Amino acid sequence: MKFKIIFSPKSYKQIKNLNEKLKERIKRASIEISNDPWHKGTIKVRGYENIRRKRVGDYRILYTIDKKRKEILVVKIEKRSETTYK
Repeated sequence: MKFKIIFSPKSYKQIKNLNEKLKERIKRASIEISNDPWHKGTIKVRGYENIRRKRVGDYRILYTIDKKRKEILVVKIEKRSETTYK
């Protein structure tokens, strides 16, 4: 079951500021997420109902899943810090 990936304006802006190597890694991780949003490499974010994260080096891809519409909304992509999940 393949899902469509949609990037929020904030996440799109964050991707534009990354170097080419990291952009490619984010692209590969996004494809993995679209194939299986619940796969082993993803974790549910504590304190949120429907937000999951995938680690890509020091960066995290935070996303929500809409099962009915078969869509994944990438909420933000940022370097891991104390405020990443806030």
